[in-house]
Amino acid sequence: MYPKLVALDTDWTLFQGWLDPKFSNWGKGRGARSPVEDNIERVDSRQIRDRTNHNLKCHLYADVPRIIQDILQNNARIAIVSRNSSKGLCSRALSYWKAKDPTGQERAIIDLVTLKEFYDRPKTEHFAKIKSQSKFEYSDMILFDDDATSNIVEMMLGVTFQVSRDQKGLTWDNYQQGIEMWRRNQRIRSPFLGQNFGSYPKRKFVGYAGMDQGTIRLLQNGGRRQDRKEAARWGYAMYIADNPAIASYFNEWIKGNAFGQDAKTQVCALWVRDGDLFEKMNKIWVPDQGNLQTNVQKWDESRIAWSQEDRDRKVASWGVQKPYVLFARHPNMGSGFPVRSGRWNEMVVYGQTQEALFLTFPLSDQEIKAAAQGPRFEQMISQWNITIPSETRQDFRSHGENIQ
Repeated sequence: MYPKLVALDTDWTLFQGWLDPKFSNWGKGRGARSPVEDNIERVDSRQIRDRTNHNLKCHLYADVPRIIQDILQNNARIAIVSRNSSKGLCSRALSYWKAKDPTGQERAIIDLVTLKEFYDRPKTEHFAKIKSQSKFEYSDMILFDDDATSNIVEMMLGVTFQVSRDQKGLTWDNYQQGIEMWRRNQRIRSPFLGQNFGSYPKRKFVGYAGMDQGTIRLLQNGGRRQDRKEAARWGYAMYIADNPAIASYFNEWIKGNAFGQDAKTQVCALWVRDGDLFEKMNKIWVPDQGNLQTNVQKWDESRIAWSQEDRDRKVASWGVQKPYVLFARHPNMGSGFPVRSGRWNEMVVYGQTQEALFLTFPLSDQEIKAAAQGPRFEQMISQWNITIPSETRQDFRSHGENIQ
């Protein structure tokens, strides 16, 4: 099992250094030629430099030729998805660097690329164009990129995203981690067959959530939440309560927080299409620690994006890999909250899992009043395969709470 399309960023992902004119001055020295890419000269098989300024250099990361060859041997297409505004510079550089095709013949990397998207626009736009050209679904694609802000393509579209950290570029291990994550995303997928209950014999009820109508429409069509306005302390996700009264409270609260008092919102019952897949998939109950959380309403997009990546890395250190469902205890909201005192449970479901597994059913006011308590999350730890780190157990103890 392998993606149909592998997308690669350029600067600091395929190669060390900047070719992007926003961050560099290639072709600006004495005797510079036009077009600017004519100022690139080859030093050796992995290094290029500016003929007008030898201090400007870029190095192809060592594992990239092997990775390119492996992608092609798996019959996948390669796309370049870059916000570098100079297609000429990137194309010329990638013409100097080589990789082997599936026959073992060494060729210029640029000639092995099927789709070339070089322009300084949000990468959601790059992928919309790629989808239109390739006819592939976003779930059949993966992006490798050193810039965490590009993880928006996963949140908004469903493209698997693998970040390359610390200016180490795309390494073989990083590449393998991304491909394995894509495979895990595929393993939790249950076909969306519409909103008919009878189409899902293994369905399972998991909780309640208050939502805006735009999100409800997306989810009811087998999609994912795309709202980025509402407060979300564990990142952009769908937040589910096990208590319908709490969902009703937040159904009103989100109007003031994000959508306006005139917005139409509704409490929904959340089900999974396949209870067996849901119970087996990765889950984590995290401690209520501020350093794990995200402030999507006050932070800039870079800090938000890296917060998500750092949280995923911390969760991985507890033995839980993406995709996962996150559980936490939330502080009491105070006066007017339906739980008089103490903390309460929240389930956090990220976009890949929403699209792969979830069903959303809006409830009428009468149905909400009659709604029963959902499965208490703290009582589902064993059945739902929820990992409990020692830090979480300590967090429970510090609040005088019990956890199994």
